Amino acid sequence: MANLFLAEDNPADVFLVREALAAHNIEIDLTVVPDGNAAMRAVEEICAEDECDRPGVVMLDINLPLVDGFTVLAALRDHPNCALVPVIIVSSSDSARDRQKAFSLGASHYFRKPPDLNGFLELGGLIGSFLRNPGAVL
Repeated sequence: MANLFLAEDNPADVFLVREALAAHNIEIDLTVVPDGNAAMRAVEEICAEDECDRPGVVMLDINLPLVDGFTVLAALRDHPNCALVPVIIVSSSDSARDRQKAFSLGASHYFRKPPDLNGFLELGGLIGSFLRNPGAVL
């Protein structure tokens, strides 16, 4: 079973991620951390693990408490063992500047949190695509 690492401080959004996975029949071990400090500690652990133990996908909210998602993304990409792990930035921001920064730091995809459930459920299909094709930029 694949692993998904999610750094998200909003419990409602964590619930929606779980719903999106279920809607696409994706069985996955989900690890959730609620802030950037916990995410940075997890990055150290993730990047030190054998390849088979690393998450199939990492999802980061930009606006994490304590340390932002961009900093976590940079730490992931700076480590050679994690340079190729697909990273989806999930944010309520639709700013072109945020999108550009995410991609310049090595994000695989930028998913804007939609205002409705059906839009959010599309995230499950996106995660499934990365699990099937980890090197993709979608």
